[in-house]
This record gives sequence, C-alpha cells and structure tokens, in this order.
Amino acid sequence: MKGISVTLWGVYSVWHRHARVYQRTWLVNSLPPLSEPIIYLVAFGYGLSPLVGDVTYHGETVAYLKFIAPGMIAIGVLFQSFFEGAFGSFIRLKFQKTWQALLTAPLSFTEVFLGDWLWATTKGTIAGSLTGLVAVAWGLYSGWHLLISLPLIILGSMLFGVMGLFTAGIMRTIDQINVPLFLFIVPMFTFCGTYFPRETLPPILGTIANLLPLAALVDLLRWPLGLPNFWFLQLIGLLLGIGLFSGLAWRQIYPQLFR
Repeated sequence: MKGISVTLWGVYSVWHRHARVYQRTWLVNSLPPLSEPIIYLVAFGYGLSPLVGDVTYHGETVAYLKFIAPGMIAIGVLFQSFFEGAFGSFIRLKFQKTWQALLTAPLSFTEVFLGDWLWATTKGTIAGSLTGLVAVAWGLYSGWHLLISLPLIILGSMLFGVMGLFTAGIMRTIDQINVPLFLFIVPMFTFCGTYFPRETLPPILGTIANLLPLAALVDLLRWPLGLPNFWFLQLIGLLLGIGLFSGLAWRQIYPQLFR
C-alpha cells in the first residue's frame, strides 16, 4: 500500500512543498524560461513579420503574427513542463534525495510521483498562460480564446511534464538529459509548425513532424484560425501519450526507490 495508495491531500502536500521552494527563488528560476517564448514572439513578430507578411493556413490568409502566437504558447508549455519534469525531478531524485525524504512521511510513491507531475504541469500551465496573456495584450489572441484554450494548455503541460519525468527516470547522469533534449525537444520546437506551416516541409519530414505531440498541441491551440479535419485524433493522441508516458515513468522511477 505504501507504493500505490493515493489521497488528494498527499498529492497536494508534495505539490505544495515544491511551490513553497519555488516561491523563494521564483524570479531567478522563472524569468529566463518564461521570457523565452515572449522574446521569440517579439523578435519574430518585429523581425520576420514585415518580410513574411501573411501566410496561408487551411486555405485562409492569416497575418504572420497571429499565426505564430499559438505556437509561442505551445513553446512555453513544452519547455517549462519538460524541463521541470526532466531536470527538476532528476535533481530532486538523484541529488537532493527529496523523493526519498518525502517517502519517510506518510506518503506513498504514487502520491510523490503525482505531486511531482502536478508541479511540472503547473509550471507549464503558468508559462503557456503568461505567453497567452502577452498575445492577448498584443491583440493576437482574444481573452475568450485563451480561456477556452486553457484545458489544452493544461493537457499539453501534463504530457510534456510526464515525458520529462520519464526522462528523469531513464537517465543516469544529468548530462544525459541533453540527448532527448536535442534529439526530440529541439526538433519539435523547430519543425512542428510553430514558425511556419508544416505543409512547406518535404513530404517525409512533414509526415514525421505531424506525428510529434507538439504538432497536435500547436494545431489545437490554433483553433480560432481553423482546425484540421483530424483534430479529434490529435486530441486522442495527446490523451494516449499522457497514459503511455505516465505508465513508463512510474515503472522507471519506482524500482530506483524500492529495491
């Protein structure tokens, strides 16, 4: 029962512990990663928008700034949730031994696991929402659209957060996290339709990009500009990804604490 029992209070206690630590150093820890997608939005908006002008998306002509704004929201979700799940959880698991310390309290492994996952999800949701607020202030995304998109932001944060936890579970040194970072996260960041329509890619590369989870999140966040015909499959794919990686991450981390 120590490993599988779950209470909402136990999960909240783990989450609250991480939030209290975050409050002490929130400016130093959050300013660079939170500002990154906002800087991208400003830089590409002022830098490329005059050169690109408009883009064609689902047969409609769309201003380039309105096209990339949902992509920047997705980027904030991707980086913050994955980095917290991968680097943050790895440090708490391997260096600070926070997981081991929490397990000495009346907490189960599943509660610690879910609390860590919830915290990674929270950081991704904060980053995506703040980027969305900048887009709203800029007139690129309405406040109503952002409110409706909040469940998608949370869903994406859950997926990339648990992918980060899976990474923390399979890597043996912190430097090894750079492998999935540069072989998986960076390609998603560049090829999944954040800065340009994926239709402009070569067919093989475009097919691969369409299968990556960030592509689905970007397309769904662009719903005010139109949804692809297979949007429901993309939504199901995100849900299946959450289920798959949560099981994989649980199985990778659990044996490291209970041998």
